[in-house]
Amino acid sequence: MVQPNQSVLRRASVFVRDMDRSIAFYRGVFGLSVYIDREMPLSVVPKFPVGPSGQDGTMRFVMMRGWDPLVGLVGLMEVKDPPLPDIPANGRLGYGNAALVLETRDAQAVAEALPTFGGTLLMPPTEGRNLGDAEGNFIPALVMMASDPDGQFLEIFQAL
Repeated sequence: MVQPNQSVLRRASVFVRDMDRSIAFYRGVFGLSVYIDREMPLSVVPKFPVGPSGQDGTMRFVMMRGWDPLVGLVGLMEVKDPPLPDIPANGRLGYGNAALVLETRDAQAVAEALPTFGGTLLMPPTEGRNLGDAEGNFIPALVMMASDPDGQFLEIFQAL
């Protein structure tokens, strides 16, 4: 039975430096397709806490999707005017970081495509396990770790 406050994650959105490069990465590595692509003022989201000047400026928002039409969408947001400052990365995760978890049907193909599209393979496909069924049970999987061209951490798995 669905509870009144029960929720579902529809998408995860990440800030990117170069929208076209990011689209090429998620399309080329994971086979995602562009679902929505629009440019809009930052003020479209009241009190959007982004950029040094608050609500002034514009952004490009792209939503990408895989084989499911509603679940697992990846939102890409490029703040264009003014651009966001770079945050130094030391390759470690900590507070404020997010991990995008993507399921693929061919982990080896994803691993091979990563460098072609500017990504970095952090851990090659390795036999392990991942949450994989509706009851929250672990399933056997090939698991790998990577980052996209902007350094966004990715956990990728292929159910076995």
